[in-house]
Amino acid sequence: MRLPLTLLLLAVPQLAFAQSCNVDMPAVEKRIAEMEEFYDDVLSDISCDAPTIPAHILMCDSIGDANSNLWRMGRLDDMASVYAYENATGTETNHANPPRYGSFIEDRDACTDAACLCDLLIEHTNDSLGGGSPYAEQLGQPKA
Repeated sequence: MRLPLTLLLLAVPQLAFAQSCNVDMPAVEKRIAEMEEFYDDVLSDISCDAPTIPAHILMCDSIGDANSNLWRMGRLDDMASVYAYENATGTETNHANPPRYGSFIEDRDACTDAACLCDLLIEHTNDSLGGGSPYAEQLGQPKA
């Protein structure tokens, strides 16, 4: 007996679909390493102790998951956001509690799937780093 595809998909745990964001992760890791020289003390605003927001759960579940890049992409975005803020204002901020501006946090927290988070993290990191982003080409920006 063959099950319809929709029933089969419902039977498979959602974590099995924790997809990669289809990005060049070695380039992301390289950019993280470069930024950590000055921004290693930047902390995420997401606590993985007991996350309840679906986007936070997806991000936290991706820690150590070889099939998901969300947490590492979030790490780069956190540092890139502080970098952009400091460059825009010309002042150093408290890296342990940086200001969060714009609608990014609200938009991120509204995501309910990995695809939404991937798109949003790519867009926000590109906005923060411009051509210095490892994703620049994904939104048509030339790499620096």
